[in-house]
Amino acid sequence: MKLRRTCKEVTRLVLESEDRSLSAVEKIALQFHWRACEACTRFREQARTMRRAMDRWRSYRDEG
Repeated sequence: MKLRRTCKEVTRLVLESEDRSLSAVEKIALQFHWRACEACTRFREQARTMRRAMDRWRSYRDEG
């Protein structure tokens, strides 16, 4: 059980979480990392913003 993750690993997990459910250990590791790393916290928010924008674009595209 690896709780300490690098920024590179956290970035990968954030992106993977869009395609699959993360394990409990992965989720806990992310929480620990985000408490200490402002850059990864910002990346998580930016990824969420991009995901929402793409979802809106797809729904707009599909309407026409």
